[in-house]
Amino acid sequence: MDVRGYETGPIKAEAAFTSDFPLDDRYSTQDLVDMLERERPNMDIRPGMRHKYTPLRFDPATGVKYIGGRYLFDTWENVLDYNHFTNEELYPEPGVKFWSRFPGVDKHYWKVTGAHDFKPMATSHHINRFERYSYTDENVAELLAEVWPAIRDEAEKQGLSSVWLMFQPEEKQIGILTVAEKSGDADPAVAVSKGLEYLERLDAFGRFLPGQLGAEQLMDRTSLIVSSWLPESRALGGAHSSFDVSPPHPKPQI
Repeated sequence: MDVRGYETGPIKAEAAFTSDFPLDDRYSTQDLVDMLERERPNMDIRPGMRHKYTPLRFDPATGVKYIGGRYLFDTWENVLDYNHFTNEELYPEPGVKFWSRFPGVDKHYWKVTGAHDFKPMATSHHINRFERYSYTDENVAELLAEVWPAIRDEAEKQGLSSVWLMFQPEEKQIGILTVAEKSGDADPAVAVSKGLEYLERLDAFGRFLPGQLGAEQLMDRTSLIVSSWLPESRALGGAHSSFDVSPPHPKPQI
């Protein structure tokens, strides 16, 4: 995979966008990856998008698929632009707004305290875990800035590929995203399963949040990254997107 432009180290991103929602039985996993790649060219050209992960989780009790998006943007203004575009301007079908196709969409735009890639996106970003917390203290920006080095260092110590720390001041929420790679097992399905299990079993990074914030957990979900959009790589003549858990999951057939 010829992925260009994504260096390891601190990420220059001021904002993030996340979404999570269940898919009904109309969509197979093949339908999902086909749809993602069909719609990508109208979306990854929005100003300031660094990249997007598409999480995919199969509920262990019901088999329901949960998907969504994990995006980084260069500025707060550009994440607001993306939020407006997907809410008000994007019509995949005549008369049908983008988000109206999916019930139960939970989406947020975030201010980023810190984000850091420890390992190359081209080879090591396969699984993500999203922790979301409520908070009460108004000094959230300062308090998160104080604990960011400890969160970043612990993520590196645990061998993770990336970590983001962010907050949503209007909703009074905090988000922590961690990214891991699959194992080196020769069987692709086993490699993905072991990587998923490792990230899911780590102690939650919310333990680093200061008690002063009054943080309470709202969500903790570990998912495969079934696709990544790579607008910076595309702009440099490299891959436009990647499907790094294929196999065992499908690549698009479009």
